[in-house]
Amino acid sequence: MQPYIEVSQLSKTYGNHLVLDQLDFRLESGEIVAILGANGAGKTTFLQTLLGMLRPDQGQIQLFGQPVSALKQQMSLRGKIGVMLQQASLPGNLTGREHLQLFSAYYPAPMPTADLIANFGLASFIDQRFSTLSGGQQQSLLFALAMVGKPQLLFLDEPTVGLDVAARQAFWQHIRAAAAAGISVILTTHYLEEADQLASRILVLKDGHFIADASPTALKAQSLLRRIDCHSSLDSALVASWPYVRQVEVIGANPSADGEGSQRLLIDSEQPEQTLRQLLALDLALSQLSVQPLSLEHAFLQLTANQGAMA
Repeated sequence: MQPYIEVSQLSKTYGNHLVLDQLDFRLESGEIVAILGANGAGKTTFLQTLLGMLRPDQGQIQLFGQPVSALKQQMSLRGKIGVMLQQASLPGNLTGREHLQLFSAYYPAPMPTADLIANFGLASFIDQRFSTLSGGQQQSLLFALAMVGKPQLLFLDEPTVGLDVAARQAFWQHIRAAAAAGISVILTTHYLEEADQLASRILVLKDGHFIADASPTALKAQSLLRRIDCHSSLDSALVASWPYVRQVEVIGANPSADGEGSQRLLIDSEQPEQTLRQLLALDLALSQLSVQPLSLEHAFLQLTANQGAMA
C-alpha cells in the first residue's frame, strides 16, 4: 500500500546550522506519529518542508505518491491534507461561523458547517469574533478549520501550547476522534504526556537526526531504569547508597504496630533484579511490591542524554 508520506535523505540548513540531516521517514495509513524534540530541534522545520512551505537543501518528499511541489497546482492533493500550524492567525474581527464559511469555499465538497460546529464543540462561541475567544476556543476552531476539507492526513504543530489541562485534554478528544475516523496524524509536541496518550509511534529528533522511532511502550521499555514501588522499613538513605540505584523517593510514613516506621519507597534502579534481592534480604516485611518501566519523560531524558554522550 502506498504510504501517505515518504521522505528520503531530507536535509535543511539555516546559515551554518544543519537543522535536518538526511532524514528518512514514512507515514502509513492509520498512524498517529508524534515528533518529539527540544525547542529548536527542528520539529516545525520538518513539518514545513513536508508541506512545501520550506524548500529542502536536498532530499525528496512525496505525499500520496506525488512530489510535494504538486501541492501548489493540484487542489485534489491539497484537499487530502488538513493543517494546523503553531503560528496560525486569523482575522480577529470575523466570527467563528464566518471563518468556517470562508474556509468551506476553498473545497469542492466540504464538511457541512453544522457538522463542524457539533463535532468540535463550537456552538457556545461560534458567533463570537475570533479575537474574543479563549486560547482553548481558538484552538478548537483552528482544528475545525483543518478538518473542513475532510482530510485523510492531518498536520498538527504544537496544537496545545498554552492551553490549561482541561482544554488540552478536550483537544486530545478531537485528535482521537479524527484518528477513529481513519485520518492519519503527524503531530509535533513538547508535551511528553500528550505523545504518550495519543501516538501510535514516536520519533525523537535531535541534532538533525531521528534518534528513536518506536511506539510509546517500546520507547519506555528501552530505558534501562525501572521503578520499584514498595513499602519498607529500610532507611531510604541506605537504599539510595546501593549500586545501580539512581534515586529514592519517600512517599509517606506509616507507623506499624511495633513502633517501627514503614514507608512507601519509589526506587529508580538500573539493575532492578539486584536491587530487589537486597530489598528482600534486608527487609522480610517488604510489602506492596511492584516493578514498572519509567514514564515516557524519563525514557526521553535518558535517551537524549545517552545520545549526547555518544556523539
